[in-house]
Amino acid sequence: MSQFSKIHAPRPKLMFFGDPHGDFKYAIESVQRHAPEVIILLGDLQAERPLQIELAPILNLTEVWFIHGNHDTDSEADFDNLFGSELSHRNLHGRVVEVDGYQVAGLGGIFRESIWAPPLEPNFVSVADRLNVVRSRERWREGLPLRHRSSIFPDDYQRLSQQRADILVTHEGLGGHPHGWRAIDDLAMSLGVQLVVHGHLHQAIDYVADGRLDPAAGYQAFGVAPDRFLTWPRDPAHIEGGCE
Repeated sequence: MSQFSKIHAPRPKLMFFGDPHGDFKYAIESVQRHAPEVIILLGDLQAERPLQIELAPILNLTEVWFIHGNHDTDSEADFDNLFGSELSHRNLHGRVVEVDGYQVAGLGGIFRESIWAPPLEPNFVSVADRLNVVRSRERWREGLPLRHRSSIFPDDYQRLSQQRADILVTHEGLGGHPHGWRAIDDLAMSLGVQLVVHGHLHQAIDYVADGRLDPAAGYQAFGVAPDRFLTWPRDPAHIEGGCE
């Protein structure tokens, strides 16, 4: 596992945070200390209050974006405090958005075998396909069961893969990790990104430095642990990556 410098440096542009699971203290203190222009939360937020309330101390200091994780559909409160918050429009899932000069693509949620576990053929291509077999009593708020609001469907993945981006943020990890997915690498290559950053695995990972990704792949990739952050662009004069 690579280690990174702790030298003071100018304000970072982007700062990525791993799964907070309801505890935003580390992200808030890091923003107050380093004043990044933008932060991106990598899923499993599980906000105990609406997200804009949880992050109120830093909303005037930085721009906030996020993707959702699998645990953000564990309960109605987890779902509502994120997807029903005043920051819900900052969810990057399934789209490419210009963020501080970068085109950032987002893929929230996880692969579930009952929906799609690539490279296997999917059981359902779209939300509409899944709804066709959901009994009325199994529906949540007249739609998908709550759990599957964080399942990755092939049509969302395919639409995203047809676009171009500089950065891809995902909840799932890459194929170089035993619990990751080659489909994330394939998406990164389709998008033509320079950088992939993910949460979910609760590890600080530098895929190239750790020998998990061939440098010839053309992009760098990092996993971010819940008590760590990654800054971008990487600058030797700035606190970097998953290890403080």
